[in-house]
Amino acid sequence: MTADTVDNSTKTFKYSFPTCTNEDVFFKLEVPVQIPHEGSIRELVQRVINMFHIPVYLEDDLNEKLAEFVAVETKNFHNDRDEKLLDQLKNSEINVEGIIKSWEKLFKENVMEFAEQKGTSDEEVFAAAYHKLVHSPALETILQVENSYAHTVMNMLKNRDEDIEKLTQRQTEEMEEKMRLLNTSTTEEDINELAGRQFEEQALVAGRWGSQLDALCQAQRAHHRAWLMATLDQYQTTSELNTPSNSPLATFSPERLLTPAAVPHQRMEESFTIHLGSQLKQTHNIRIVAMDLMDLCNVDYVDNPSEASRRLQTSLALYSAELAGVVLLADAPPRPPAALLRATARSADHHFAPLDLQLRDIADRVKEPVAARNAQRQREQPGGGRSGGSQRLAAGDVFVTRHSNLADVHLVFHLVADDDSLRSGDITSRHPAILGLRNILKAACCNDVTTISLPLLLRHDLSEETTAAWCSRRAELVLKCVKGFVLEAAGWGGAALRTLQVAAPPAAAPALFAALAALLPAIFRISNPVKAKPRPT
Repeated sequence: MTADTVDNSTKTFKYSFPTCTNEDVFFKLEVPVQIPHEGSIRELVQRVINMFHIPVYLEDDLNEKLAEFVAVETKNFHNDRDEKLLDQLKNSEINVEGIIKSWEKLFKENVMEFAEQKGTSDEEVFAAAYHKLVHSPALETILQVENSYAHTVMNMLKNRDEDIEKLTQRQTEEMEEKMRLLNTSTTEEDINELAGRQFEEQALVAGRWGSQLDALCQAQRAHHRAWLMATLDQYQTTSELNTPSNSPLATFSPERLLTPAAVPHQRMEESFTIHLGSQLKQTHNIRIVAMDLMDLCNVDYVDNPSEASRRLQTSLALYSAELAGVVLLADAPPRPPAALLRATARSADHHFAPLDLQLRDIADRVKEPVAARNAQRQREQPGGGRSGGSQRLAAGDVFVTRHSNLADVHLVFHLVADDDSLRSGDITSRHPAILGLRNILKAACCNDVTTISLPLLLRHDLSEETTAAWCSRRAELVLKCVKGFVLEAAGWGGAALRTLQVAAPPAAAPALFAALAALLPAIFRISNPVKAKPRPT
């Protein structure tokens, strides 16, 4: 006997009830019931009543006793069956391997029949094709094609700006002329009508150019994917890479790569190798640099070797376990910095959704959790009032966008810093922005981000109230908290954070930068070479 060969059994249900004329005389009823019973007890009761002409006033009692009988017999049936199976298992009478294979077969058949038929998506196929091609001789060709696409987008952006500028200048002259003739041949109603007409004209022109840019980016995205797949097929069949005749690279001038690169601006920076951990030490690279973090995002599409090398490294690591991220301060709606919007608009993103679509999706996704969080805070602090709107992010919240058309980063962690205390006041390690950094580092370690850059002062610029003492206090707090978070991240699993770059505002004076750089050896354990003295002869 096995688990598949145990049959059902039949038990006899006995029921008796007195007659209507004499209570000492009983009608006895015996009904065979299959155990375990898979049907409805009430339905069986109705069938018994109709078949044996039992009075209807006995329905409740009969239903109760029959249900109790079925429950007891079903329990006994399972106990007896399980006891026999356990005895057979102890005596090695059951073919366990056969049962496992039978269940495995049935499970596979059930999954094949009812599970959603889902194969490899187009995004996964394209990602694998791109990753293979960028690690082949086609890398330079791919970068040149993407560069030519970006030049087309930038030319359209230039034409758009010129068109809007001309329109604005013409409308300004019209409005000035109307204002000059006010109270003579022009009334206030005429001026208001002109203002409304000019606003509609501006919106129409902006919408027309936006539609053209979207169409261009979509066409480039589709053409780029088709070209990459055709190139991969050619590479796999012939191991040679020739530029297709319909490729935009056919009109690309190789001589443009010979343009000498501009001398980059010399930045103030210091690099250290640090050790973290008491027993199992981990080595990290930490760099402090005075720069605008947007420099990691902006791409200079002027063809020169230095810019090409930046894009090369970013493309090689796009579908790898060595991603690069940057932390930018954002406002609550969610709204990223305007400079990032301009940087992403300079070229089409061939791998991920455009930034505006990502932000729209994020705004839809955060509505429910933010509303739930605000409702919980309202319950915990009923007299404290509402903490912002029902759909508004708070300081310390983080949202992430993905990019393939930025210079040195693949991910942008947007840290909501819509808080006056971050701009001028002193904060503690429990400030929401500091806790937001912890969440960012945790997400980075769990998602293969091995290089991350963040603002050292939780500010992108300096002002009058940011004195040298204030900057030192803020930098010390951030570095100490980051050190603790990196140590904590070692137990989260995932990728190890290899390079940590902290950015001071680019307007920092040399003396201030030196003071901030001096904090690193004081907070972190720096790896220094051991100097051995020669033995005296």
